[in-house]
Order: sequence, then C-alpha cells, then structure tokens
Amino acid sequence: MPDDPDERSLIATMLRHRPAASRHRQVAHPCAEPGDDAAVVGPGEVVTVDAMVQGVHWDARSSAEDVGWKLVAVNASDVGAMGCLPTWAVLTLSMPAPADGAWAEGFGRGLGAGLARFGAQLVGGDTTASPGPIALSMTMAGRGVRPVGRHGARPGDDLWVSGALGDAAAGFLDDHPQGLAWLRRPDPPVELGAALGLHGLAHAMMDLSDGLSRDLPRLCQASGVGAVVDPSLLPAGPALHGLPDEHRLSRQLAFGDDYQLLFAADPADADAVRDLALQLGRRVTCVGRVVASGGARLADRAWPAPLFDHFPPGVTPS
Repeated sequence: MPDDPDERSLIATMLRHRPAASRHRQVAHPCAEPGDDAAVVGPGEVVTVDAMVQGVHWDARSSAEDVGWKLVAVNASDVGAMGCLPTWAVLTLSMPAPADGAWAEGFGRGLGAGLARFGAQLVGGDTTASPGPIALSMTMAGRGVRPVGRHGARPGDDLWVSGALGDAAAGFLDDHPQGLAWLRRPDPPVELGAALGLHGLAHAMMDLSDGLSRDLPRLCQASGVGAVVDPSLLPAGPALHGLPDEHRLSRQLAFGDDYQLLFAADPADADAVRDLALQLGRRVTCVGRVVASGGARLADRAWPAPLFDHFPPGVTPS
C-alpha cells in the first residue's frame, strides 16, 4: 500500500483483508460483490452507507438542517442509482461533549425533511461522544424490481446523465447562490433511477458523487468497456453561466457532489428514456457513447485536474 494512500487504495486494502465469504450467508439471498453504489443483499433489496464529517463534507455555509437533509440525500442517491426506492435507514451520530442541543435540533429537522422527501423511515441507530468534529453515518436500504449495477454497459450504448453538472462546484468554489443551494440540499433523481430500473432501460447506472472524470472510468472498468464523452453536450445550469469554458468544464467534470445519474442505454430506447424523464419532471442528456475499449475519455481534450480529493497527496494525517 502506498505511504500516501488515496481513496481507491484504501478501499482496495479493506477488501483485500475481508473473509472469502460469510459463514452465515443464506443461499436464497446472494450478496453482490463490492463496487456498485449499493450492495445487493437479497432479491430486489439493496443496502448502502455514507459518512459525512464536519470540515470535510460541510462548512459554515451549511446549516444543521442542511446537513441533516444532505445525509439522507446522498444515501438516497445511491439507492436510486441502483434502480431502487429507499425504504429504511439507521443513523450514527457522533458529537463533541457537551452536545450542542440547538445544532442537534436543526439536524433532526433536516433529517426528517429528507427522509420524508425520499420516502425512507428511520428505524434505529447509535449516538456517541466525539473527541473531534461532528461525524455522521447513515445506512439506507432500498427495494426495486430489478436492481441495476455498473457492470452491464455495452459497446454502442448511449451514455446519459440527468440534470445539470457542476452546480455544487460553482457553489463551493464560486459562492454562486444556485450552486450553494444544490451543495447544501441536493435533490437527486431517485424516482428516475428507480423507473429506469423498473422498465429495464438502463444497462448500467451509477450516481455522480465524485465527478464524471472519476465516476465514468469506474463504470467502464466494471463493464469492461470504454466511453467517449463530447464536452459540448454536457448539461450546465445557470450557476455556470458566464464562466470561461475551461472553468465551466472543470466544474462539470472534476469536482463532484452532483448526485445526478450516469447511465448507459440502448440507442433504440432514446425516446423512451426522454419520455420517462419528462413524466417525472427531470432533465436527461445524451453526452456520449460506450465503445469497446480505450478507457473513459473526452472526445477532444484531456480530463481536467481533480478539484477535490478526500486524501490530498502530500497531506499527512494528524
């Protein structure tokens, strides 16, 4: 393992040390291998987990209510990207002592609003004191008729994204009001993901949490294919208007926190994909195509440098 590991190498290390199989695994409920947005734990059942840490995933520009909402939203995004709808959730809350009651009250309100929005019920969890910043973790389950992973993309497929890309980056980097609104309270297209799964329209799908430049290669690797994206087709919201092309593309491709869908679909189903999105009040854009090999690449330029990293090179943990 490198002396200065990144997120990918840390995940690989954890997986390398896991047992070959659970001694208590039920034959009727086969578990999927790691790598998708959520683990398939039974027929039509998925489970995901996401953590958020004060100072890493939010700063003073987000209220306690924003943080509660976002913790639910990022988990619901994973469930929707598997072609499922959220069902239940459990929460871990770690706060410095003495606990800030006003912050906890606001967090609870945001959490409840997020759960109501995405349809999940909080069924349990754990609270503990923290010697450092506030740390949160949520585990969420979901159900769907046919869960969709990252492994089914085929050469010749259209490559689609939902919504607009780069809003959260414009909020974080440029303090754009509409970008900040999405950064604080993302509204991932969970129902669209579930509908794409229900109708069998997505061959492979994932959510865009780390930016297209990092997430598309993951889908390609899982599917054993390549992909070519046309940068001129990438959808942008008002938060990116007026930015030079180079800055706009870096925000669309290399930051993350988009919580939109990335999926591959048969070109023959393009009208069905558009109609479904229209019915659900969501925007979808075909931005490229899946090819047999060559990795994930832009049609006319190199990928921009990453704008965010959980483990920046050269930073020594304290």
